Amino acid sequence: MSGSQRSGSRRRRRQVSEEERAAAVGDYRESVDRLQHTAYRNLRQSVAYATIFVAVTATWMLFIGQATPASFLWYAVAILSGAFGLATYVVREPRARLYVLAVAVALAVVGVTGIFLAD
Repeated sequence: MSGSQRSGSRRRRRQVSEEERAAAVGDYRESVDRLQHTAYRNLRQSVAYATIFVAVTATWMLFIGQATPASFLWYAVAILSGAFGLATYVVREPRARLYVLAVAVALAVVGVTGIFLAD
């Protein structure tokens, strides 16, 4: 045990002024806002990369001759999803970017599902 504290004694908190408390709360909120912003940006980029990967894979499958006449439409939808995934980097308005990303994900899901069902 520490020699400076007696057994069972309580430490007294340092008295903080209201200005210091408000500054600490402001700093905390700012750091949480930054963390949320970067987390959303990382998630958006990961989802956009996934749709782009689906489009690249569908394009590669077209070039190697995997597409049949029944599945060609679904490959085109998958490639279109990658175009919308790339468009998320061009759109600067956050709400519009979210809509473009949602369309990209929906097209990727429909395209990949159609490819699997057609083949």
